[in-house]
Amino acid sequence: MNDILQKKLVIGLPDSAITDYIIRNIEKIRPFGIIFFSRNFHSTEELKKIISQLRSIDGNLEFLIDQEGGEKCRIFKKPYCPPLPLDMRKWKPSAVEEAFLSSSEALAELGITINLAPVADLGTGEYIRRRTFGKNPEDVAERVAAAICGISRGGLKPCAKHFPGLGSADIDPHKSLPETDMPLEEFENKHFIPFRAAIEAKCPFTMTTHILAKSIDGKNPATYSRKIVNILRDMGFSGKIFTDDVAEMKGAEIIPARKRISAALNAGHDVVLWCSGKNNFCEENINNNEEKSTD
Repeated sequence: MNDILQKKLVIGLPDSAITDYIIRNIEKIRPFGIIFFSRNFHSTEELKKIISQLRSIDGNLEFLIDQEGGEKCRIFKKPYCPPLPLDMRKWKPSAVEEAFLSSSEALAELGITINLAPVADLGTGEYIRRRTFGKNPEDVAERVAAAICGISRGGLKPCAKHFPGLGSADIDPHKSLPETDMPLEEFENKHFIPFRAAIEAKCPFTMTTHILAKSIDGKNPATYSRKIVNILRDMGFSGKIFTDDVAEMKGAEIIPARKRISAALNAGHDVVLWCSGKNNFCEENINNNEEKSTD
C-alpha cells in the first residue's frame, strides 16, 4: 500500500470479530477511520469494547457511524438515535440542536468520533425525502446548522451530506446511478443553500454522492468529479471531503477497487469510504496516479 493512501480510507469490518487478519489490514492500510454498521455489534457495550480494542491498534483512528435520526441509524435506541429529520422539519432549530446534542454525547461515551450527519439535502426527491429536514432551502439550512452545532457540542465531528444534493433525483445511488438535468442555477439557488449553512457553521466534513449532475459535469458522477469538488472549495469549504461508499457504487462492480479509490482521490476527495467489509484491495498496489478524473 502506497504511503500516499495512509489516512485517506475509511473501511468497514465484516462483522464483530477483530481477527488477526483485520489487525494486519489496519496496520498495513493505516486508514483514516473505521465505520460501523449494525452487523458489527450486538449491543452498545460490545461496540464500546470493539472501539477500545481498535484504538489500541491505532490511536489515531476515527470511528464513524450513521446516526442521522429515525430509520437511518445503526443504534436505534434513545438517546443514541435522534428523531426522524422529516419529523423535525417544524421544530425550532434550538430543539433540533438539543436532539443531536443528546445523541452526540451518548455516542461519544462509546468512543464514536464522527457522526455522518446531518443530511443537508432537500426533501424534493422521493428517495431522500424522509431523511431530510424538508423542502424549503432556508428552513433546511437552519436545521442543518443546528444539527451541526449539537453534534459538535456533544463531542463528535459532523459531516454534511450529500453534495451537490440528492434532492435533485429520485433514485437510491446504491442501487442505480441517479442522473439529473437540473440547471446549475437551480443547484446554486436551492440545493447548495443548506451546504453553505454547513460551511458557515464550520462543519469539518462534507460528503459527496454518486450522482451524475449533467449541468456541472456531464461525464463523471460527483464521486469522480473534480468540477463538483471544486465547487465545494469555491464555496469556501476548507475541511475534508468524503466520498459516499464506493464499494457499493452501482455499476462500478467490474472496476477494480484500486481504480475506484484512485479516481475519487484524483478528483480531489480527501477521504474515500469503502464500507463493505471486504477489504481485499489492501493486497493490491494502488497507484494514485493510475486513474485520472476528467476536469
